[in-house]
Amino acid sequence: MERNNQDRRVIRTKREIELALIRLLKRKGIHQITVKELAEEADITRATFYNYYRDPYEIIEQMQNKLLAAIQNIINETTGGDSNGFFIRLFEYLKDETVRAEILAFDTGNGNGFERIGYCIHNNYMLRWGQTFTESQAANYKYYRYYIVFGCIAVVENWIKSGKKETPEQMARITNSVLPKEKMYLKSDKKM
Repeated sequence: MERNNQDRRVIRTKREIELALIRLLKRKGIHQITVKELAEEADITRATFYNYYRDPYEIIEQMQNKLLAAIQNIINETTGGDSNGFFIRLFEYLKDETVRAEILAFDTGNGNGFERIGYCIHNNYMLRWGQTFTESQAANYKYYRYYIVFGCIAVVENWIKSGKKETPEQMARITNSVLPKEKMYLKSDKKM
């Protein structure tokens, strides 16, 4: 029983640190937040803070990692080309909690959360397509897939930054409407 209570205290303390960071981020940039200030905001000692994190950037990175794991689950559950289902689930997940969406904007040194989502989608959806390409088609596809994925991520990012006014269903339709209706990278490169 003691171990279980200790685990809950750790989870609760880490959550308080995360919430304190979010409150501070509403007032100032990440690079302006000190560990001392964060510990005071979370009502913990600096030593307690250092038991869990080395700096505020690590908190953001871990929060982004949790988001990416949840998005990876959405990807896994919507395999098979169901882009509408994927986008509805993605927008529902990001609309759920304001903090989820806001935390994606921060760069932890591995790119910001939006870029990380883009690469996650790219690596799970786009690289999975096991088609045989001609040399020119393969070259086109290499760049085309980044264009498509990061165009969709830009739609997600702008929805978040503009206050998430549209519903997840509306955003899924909008995002799907920017997807190509045909596989442009497979078109012949011969002039007609």
